[in-house]
Amino acid sequence: MPEDPLLPPPAHAPGLEDLHAGLHDVLRLIEIEHALLRGRLESLKADSEGARLLEGVMVLGAVLQQRMAGLLQICRDIGRL
Repeated sequence: MPEDPLLPPPAHAPGLEDLHAGLHDVLRLIEIEHALLRGRLESLKADSEGARLLEGVMVLGAVLQQRMAGLLQICRDIGRL
């Protein structure tokens, strides 16, 4: 019997806690990578092609961090974590 989409999800959906923990781990790795890239960027010349490329990668990392934070919030909301 399919679940009624109008009913709230179960308090602890199977696997949701594991998904939340995995997303949290990935977010932490992105934060570590961002810190390492920031340190590398400081050692490059500001106007170099490498510095511009690294800045772009860091912006992409920041966007990924924001998206991961949103996904974590969805997990918390759904699973009441």
